[in-house]
Amino acid sequence: MLLIACLGILPVMLIAYYTIQRTAGHHSRQETRHMIEDMVVEAMNKHDKDFDD
Repeated sequence: MLLIACLGILPVMLIAYYTIQRTAGHHSRQETRHMIEDMVVEAMNKHDKDFDD
């Protein structure tokens, strides 16, 4: 029964994944690098606040 349920859900999940990939905004390499740098800076700032407490 579980196998049938899993095999039934798989096509739905693949369609949802494909739809999200096609509709989501894709970022350029520069935008991705900038977002990662911002996340690193934010994480470092939170880490510094933890030591200040």
